Amino acid sequence: MYPLKFIPIYKERIWGGNNLRKVFGRQLPGDCIGESWEISGHDSGTSVVTNGNLAGKNINELMAEFKERLMGKTFKNQICFPLLIKIIDANDKLSIQVHPEDKYAHQVEGEAGKTEAWYVINAKEDAKIVYGLRKDITKEDFIKAVESNTIGDTLKIEPVVAGDMIFVPAGTVHALLEGVMVYEVQQNSDTTYRVYDYDRVGDDGKKRELHIEKAIEVINFKEQPSCSFRNNYIHCQYFTMEKMMIQGEKTEKTNNQFIIYCVTAGTGEIVYKDTIESLHAGETVLIPACLGEFNIKGNIELLKIT
Repeated sequence: MYPLKFIPIYKERIWGGNNLRKVFGRQLPGDCIGESWEISGHDSGTSVVTNGNLAGKNINELMAEFKERLMGKTFKNQICFPLLIKIIDANDKLSIQVHPEDKYAHQVEGEAGKTEAWYVINAKEDAKIVYGLRKDITKEDFIKAVESNTIGDTLKIEPVVAGDMIFVPAGTVHALLEGVMVYEVQQNSDTTYRVYDYDRVGDDGKKRELHIEKAIEVINFKEQPSCSFRNNYIHCQYFTMEKMMIQGEKTEKTNNQFIIYCVTAGTGEIVYKDTIESLHAGETVLIPACLGEFNIKGNIELLKIT
């Protein structure tokens, strides 16, 4: 096995743009691309290898064939890849939304919950996000705000800049607002409950569906997450995300588990067993657990995800 790269899966979104072309030089299928799924084993988009002798195989096929060699001992019997890695281009504001935690999601949607984290790649001047509810907002307050179309009065709006890292646990009301582009790591789930969508209409000419009842059932109305975004490391029960800056060379080890690197800036290469795999800004690479020790060389900024 070797470091694996995958064909991006592009998703058109009503709020999408073309910043993947501007920032990373991608060839896009349109001008309204909101998401690029970089690594995914989800039914809504399964990643296919683009490099080496495994090109053409999808990630779930690799998991079935290589098991522990790819995933490591902990995940060797996993059927679907446990994480979903995306780039999100919020050219316009996303819907005010929330994701369920595992128990509710498995019971109601038949898939995992959705805890996620963001790394801000680009942000326009004075960029902001919706991140949780204002202090002392109760469930009853929120329901009244939904009914009276004053939901904005319940939300915390926070500024963000490039380089911020933001943890978004399941149950947190949130939204990227216009002019923010992020790497996102999340559980392998595609369940989103919209609470408010600015009365936008879809391709069918109708207002996009909201999921008010489900959202209210899963929102955490207790203590809201911290608004400290100047992190270099995020850890939760599902994943870790760590910023890395390498000038020169750094030795890394898989420690018998797969690693994902997202290249946020610069260029470099992975050197393993006298073989080289190049790295460029905007690329995402999966390191199989069996690779053991390897070196990363270059002048490069990365997210390391485990």
